[in-house]
Amino acid sequence: MTSMWPLDYFSRQAPYAPLLSQIRQFERFPSHLDWEKACSIHNQQGLPIRFVAPETLSDYYEVEIARKGRVATRPNNWHDCFNALVWCAFPHSKAAITALHMRHYTPDHPRGPVRDAATLFDECGLILPYCDDALLQLLVDHQWQNLFQAHKNDWGVKISAICFGHANYENLLAPFLGLTGKCLPIKVTADFFEKNIIEQCALLDHKLACFLDSEQLQKPRQLPPLPYLGIPLWWPEQNEAFYSNTDYFRPVRKIIPKK
Repeated sequence: MTSMWPLDYFSRQAPYAPLLSQIRQFERFPSHLDWEKACSIHNQQGLPIRFVAPETLSDYYEVEIARKGRVATRPNNWHDCFNALVWCAFPHSKAAITALHMRHYTPDHPRGPVRDAATLFDECGLILPYCDDALLQLLVDHQWQNLFQAHKNDWGVKISAICFGHANYENLLAPFLGLTGKCLPIKVTADFFEKNIIEQCALLDHKLACFLDSEQLQKPRQLPPLPYLGIPLWWPEQNEAFYSNTDYFRPVRKIIPKK
């Protein structure tokens, strides 16, 4: 990015749609004071979320958020900036991720699969709302050309992808072939796709938070891979050669049973 706050770029790129209403509040890279003015959200303990300099923290990252509402945020840092933007766009889900970490947090012990899955989704997750089971099956089966090309017109009508992970947003500033996220499919009704992006995000925020609070996320393998540059409009050259690249659009891995 050549601009400190490339609003035009964000406005033109489809993946940033979930964050645009937050992004447009700023004319420059947000400071800690800017975040306080722009975003009024809370954790599950009811404490206001504040984005603060990392050196002011006195405890472990998730512990600090849960007990004090303080999120370590480096100034002029894209990774942490997108984390703050996702907090503003999906406050209930981000709070639920923190609460999930705390329920499984034991000092001086390994993180475990639940926390690994939570971190994986927090960093590189995509929410996949869908109303057609056949389209979800194409994803499960890694039928990428069928999902992205043959059903191109179903995207935004029967299925879509909402970027959640802040590492994804950072990577999309300078995208390169190979970018892959981990997705969480969420079944919705057909009228979901008639809503605007703000309404969609609010509904998904509620559904995702409920999913996390109910302890349904147990391990990273629950989150199937999604080579998200294949999503229609997410990459400039989505031609036959692009989708034929099996180094990126990988077939489903065959599991050979042990003898």
